[in-house]
Amino acid sequence: MTFKLLTTCAVIVCAAAQAFSIGALFVRPLNSNVTYDAIAILTYDAKVAIQDHVATTMVDQTFYNELNAQVESTFIFPLPPGAIITSMAYWVNGVKVTASVRERADAQASYDNKIRVRIDPALLQEIGDNVFKMNIAPINAKSPVRFEITYTEILDYSLGVTSYKHFLKTNGLSPKPLERISLTIQVRSALELLDVSSPSFGQQPAHKIEFISPNEARVTFGDENYTPTKNYILNIVAKRLDVDMGTLTYVPVEEDSFGMEPFFLTWVVPPDKDVRPLPRSVVFVADVSSSMEGRRINQVREAMEQFLNELKPEDRFNIITFSTNVIGFRESFVDASTENIDLARVFIRSRTALGLTNISEAMHMALTQDYLPQTANVTIFLTDGEPSWGELNTSIILDSVRQWNTNSVRIYPVTVGEETSIGLMRDIAQISGGYLTEIANDEDIAIAVQDQLTRISMPNLNNPQITYGTLITKDVLPSVLPNVAVGGRLVQTGRYEVGGIYPVTLSGLMTGVAYSKTKDVLFGDPATNNKAVARLWANEKINELLDEIERVGEKKELVDAVIDLSIRFGILTKYTALYADPDDNPTGVPTDQRPVELTEITIAPMPATRQSIVTVTIDAKYAGQRLIISVVDLFGRELYVLFDGASAIGPIELKLFGDNDQPLALGTYFIVSRVADRQWTKSIIIVE
Repeated sequence: MTFKLLTTCAVIVCAAAQAFSIGALFVRPLNSNVTYDAIAILTYDAKVAIQDHVATTMVDQTFYNELNAQVESTFIFPLPPGAIITSMAYWVNGVKVTASVRERADAQASYDNKIRVRIDPALLQEIGDNVFKMNIAPINAKSPVRFEITYTEILDYSLGVTSYKHFLKTNGLSPKPLERISLTIQVRSALELLDVSSPSFGQQPAHKIEFISPNEARVTFGDENYTPTKNYILNIVAKRLDVDMGTLTYVPVEEDSFGMEPFFLTWVVPPDKDVRPLPRSVVFVADVSSSMEGRRINQVREAMEQFLNELKPEDRFNIITFSTNVIGFRESFVDASTENIDLARVFIRSRTALGLTNISEAMHMALTQDYLPQTANVTIFLTDGEPSWGELNTSIILDSVRQWNTNSVRIYPVTVGEETSIGLMRDIAQISGGYLTEIANDEDIAIAVQDQLTRISMPNLNNPQITYGTLITKDVLPSVLPNVAVGGRLVQTGRYEVGGIYPVTLSGLMTGVAYSKTKDVLFGDPATNNKAVARLWANEKINELLDEIERVGEKKELVDAVIDLSIRFGILTKYTALYADPDDNPTGVPTDQRPVELTEITIAPMPATRQSIVTVTIDAKYAGQRLIISVVDLFGRELYVLFDGASAIGPIELKLFGDNDQPLALGTYFIVSRVADRQWTKSIIIVE
C-alpha cells in the first residue's frame, strides 16, 4: 500500500515539474488507492505588488469536485527560483481557514489523523526544486473548493531590466480551460519608471498597462474560457543613476514573533554607462548528448555559429562539446582570426547528438583553459539535462567548480527544456557572478545565446563590498559578496538599530583599478515598509543553514535552527509544512464579515506647505485612550507635538505646523500617531 502511494505521488510530481506552470490538480476518492485523475481549475486570480526589486504574489484559485464521492485533492505547482511561500489558506463553508507553519512530520501526522475522522484539513509541503504539493481533504461530492497561496521573491535583474515571471503555461495538463483568469500587478519604484512592458502578453486585447504616476504603474490581464499557453513576463526599466542604490526596510510590530530590530534589503547596481567592453577569453560549451537530437542539435549549431559571428579580432575563443566524452575544438584558446573561425565552423557542423551527459568533466575543461588577466573571462554553458555520466552528485560538482575556477571566470548557463539541472546551474551562475537563462522547449536557443553575448563583454566588479557608514548593522547576508558583472546587481540583507539617512558605499576593483561610489540612502522610510524584507532575510539565513547541512549532514542543531526560523518567520522549508485545520480556528468567521481596523493619516495639500492640514482617523475601539500625534525627522527625533489628548470617534484635523512658529526646512519628515501599543506613520515632503 505504501509503495503504491509513493509511486503515484512520484508520477504526479514528475508531471507537474514538466508542466512548469500554473499548477496541476489531481483528485481521487478519499482513502483509496486508485489512480489520481486530473481535474480542472475553474478560476484563477492573482494580485502582485512589486516594490523596486521585490515582488509579493497572492494567488486565489477555485476548483470543483465533479465526482459523486468525497475526494482528496493533490495540487502540484512550481514557483520561480528563490521564491518563498509565506501563507496559505482555504475556505470551509464560507469561512477562511489560515495555515500555520509546523514541523513537517507533525503536520503530516495531524493531516493523516484528520483524514481518518474526515475533518477538513489542508497541508502544503515543498517536494524539491521549488515545486510544492498541497493536499486538501475531504472534499464533498459536487462541491467547490477555494484556496489561496502567497509568496515573495527578489526579482531577476540584468542590464537595467527588472523581470517578473508568473507561471501560467499548463502544457495541456488541465482537462478544461479556465472559466476565468485575472492578473493584476501594481508596480512601484523609488526612481522614475521609463518602461513597463510584457514581451509575452503585450499585444493581447485583454492586457493593459497604465502609468498612475512617474513612479507607479498598474498592469491588468483578464479573460474567460482561457487556456494558458505561455508564461507571463513583465519587464520593468527605471531611470538609472550613475550607481543605483536603494533600500527596502521592515520595522517589526508587537504582533511579530522575531524581535523589534528592523530589517533591511539593499540592492546596488554598478555603473554600466561609458564602460569600455573588455577583450574576451570566452569558451562556448554545448551539450550534444542524445536528448539534443532533432531540432535542438540544429538550434545548438545555429547558436554556436552566432557565437562565432559575434567575435571580435581582439577576442580569444574555444568551443567544447560534451556528451559521454568531452571534445574541444582546440586544447585551449585561439585568437579570433578569420582562419580559426572558419575552422571552428567546420568543427560545429561535424557535431552530432549521441551519448550521456558529463557535466562535471565539461566544466573542468572549460575552467582550466589558459585565461588571461585584464580580459573578460567567460564560459557559456548550454545543457538540456541532468548529469548522467561522470560525477553525478550536484553538491560535489558545485564544490569542484569553486576549486577549478581560479581565474574568476563568469559562467553563464543556458538550460533548455524542463528536465534540466536548473538548481545546479543557478548555483554555478551565482557563485561565479554569471547569469542563468532558462529556455522553454519551444523557444529559440540562438536568441538566448545572443543575450548572453551582450552581457559577457562587460567587465567584472571584483571583491565588491557594501558599507553603511555609521549605521549599526548585524547579521548581514551574504557576508562575502560575489563578483558581479557590470550590468548585474548585488543584493544584501540584514538587521539594523536606528534608521535615518546613511551613506552606502560600494567599493571593489574594476579592470584592476580601485572603484568606490557613495550615495545617501534612507533606512526606515514608512512609505516602503515591507514585511517581505524580514522574510527574505530569514530565507537567506535558512539557506546558509541548508548549505551547511548539505556539507556536514543533518545535525540536530542545524535542523532545529532551520525549523525555528521557518516557524517564527512563517516560511515554508523542506523541514516544515503549512497546515490548516478548521478546529484550529473555532471562532473563525467568513472573511467578508471580519472587522477592519480603520486608522488613517492624510495630509492636504501634498507636497506639504504651511497651509497643509493633517487629518488623523483612529479606530473607534481606541476612543478615550491617550493619543499622541507628532512630527518626526528622518533620524527618528521628535520635533514637536501636534496633539496629546484623548482619542475621539471620527477624524481629528490639525494644522501641520500647529503653534510652531519656526517652519520646517525643505525635505522629508513623518507624522507619527501613537495610541495604546500601536503606532502609525505617514511621510510628508516639505516643498516651501
